[in-house]
Amino acid sequence: MRRLVITFCGIYLAAAGFAALTTGWGLIDPVPGYRLAIFWMSPDTLVARVDVLLAANRVFEAQVYAGMHAVSWAVVLTLVLVGALRPLLGPSVPLANIRSTAIVMAGIAGLVVLSVVAQPLLDQASRIPSPTNALSSMPGYWLFGMALSTAIAAGHLSLFAHDVVLAARRRWTGEDISATA
Repeated sequence: MRRLVITFCGIYLAAAGFAALTTGWGLIDPVPGYRLAIFWMSPDTLVARVDVLLAANRVFEAQVYAGMHAVSWAVVLTLVLVGALRPLLGPSVPLANIRSTAIVMAGIAGLVVLSVVAQPLLDQASRIPSPTNALSSMPGYWLFGMALSTAIAAGHLSLFAHDVVLAARRRWTGEDISATA
């Protein structure tokens, strides 16, 4: 199961790298008028980034970003589904590292809260012209962050879903829930 998750994430990261390469040098050019957004999973972030790319006449980059956004969600959902179904198909053992999974889930929850709470402040901050926001307004930075966080979150969530379904199956069948082999 771990090998499958790692392989799937590796293929996804290679595809994200290839998609980024298809846009050429445009990914390292900052987009003027970008409104800062924190969390790629937020629908507001997708709209803000695609709109600013379209306003800058960077249609192909907008299409690549929107496509990678859709593929990223598909990767997360597919791996969670695979993780949830795997224990139902035969013998299985717990796989998730609870500590790292808890850190990833807390990080995602923190980003969700931060993206909601901090957005008004970020909107005000984006009005101040500053050379320091050049990195955050580069589409390459957006794609890199999206791809990396997708691979990390999808991998952990897949293993976590696997372990939750495995524990439920063991409880349902009357097996020892704490058994590891």
